[in-house]
Amino acid sequence: MKRRILISLVVFFSISAATCSIAADKKAIEKAVSSVAFSGIYNDTTCTDAAPEGLYIFVMKEDGKLLVHPKKEAIKDLNTPKFKVIYDELIKATSDGVWVQYMWNGKEKNTYVKKSGSKIIGCGY
Repeated sequence: MKRRILISLVVFFSISAATCSIAADKKAIEKAVSSVAFSGIYNDTTCTDAAPEGLYIFVMKEDGKLLVHPKKEAIKDLNTPKFKVIYDELIKATSDGVWVQYMWNGKEKNTYVKKSGSKIIGCGY
């Protein structure tokens, strides 16, 4: 009986810690995206410097053309049939910022996107 209680407590605290970690990461992502949007400087250096560790910030035009992205040489436009599921979510960006979710390669993606003029800045996991 004591063993079951101990295992239950370990599981509970592990889930709680993971939830807090995700919340902290979300705040860091929101802050990074907002700082890039506020700066108005959309280049690889600015976005790389602002990105939380292990993540990247991307910038695209409303029409889907990528301006900043680690794979922008291979992927130039998200407004294509191949990337439609992503594009349709990213264009939901608002000037206040919003979290969007979509499935990509069998995984759920969570991305914070913020509109700045005619640009959309985003970052997620």
